[in-house]
Amino acid sequence: MMTEPMDTGDAALHERVDALIAAVGLTDAASITDVLTAVSHERGRALELEPMPEEMESGDVFGLCLPYEDRDVILFRTGAGSEHELHSTLHECGHLLFGHVAETGQPATNPLSRLLPDLDADLIAKVLARSAYENEQEREAELFAMKVRAVIAAAQRRRGDAILRRFDDALG
Repeated sequence: MMTEPMDTGDAALHERVDALIAAVGLTDAASITDVLTAVSHERGRALELEPMPEEMESGDVFGLCLPYEDRDVILFRTGAGSEHELHSTLHECGHLLFGHVAETGQPATNPLSRLLPDLDADLIAKVLARSAYENEQEREAELFAMKVRAVIAAAQRRRGDAILRRFDDALG
């Protein structure tokens, strides 16, 4: 989920995010695949990335992480552009890695229960409750996404520079 632009000047916030990125080995991530593999490894379970069902693609929710007993699933909104999809996915990875859990809400009595009947109603309530946060958890997940995107972009630039150098060497 994308939040409004935030002030990222909080040194403690940056330290927590940087420490997490280093702890899970993302300082040299070159792709979303690297990130998903690291998240899966860190959490000790499979991680699946799936497009959000069409019926859910409205409102302000651009991504959801759904922790099942045996795996995690990240749903992302399609049609928003690849950069937005990447950012939303990284944001949800941040929530998973930080262990963010929303307070238990009322049992879900919303359309999502009908769209995802295999999910526990309490889990749906927890996920939806998190979308209303404008708090430290959202700031952590958002900064995580921003920083990991920068790491991936830098790795891609280095790879592009290396390819250009090989062409220059080959052409003499």
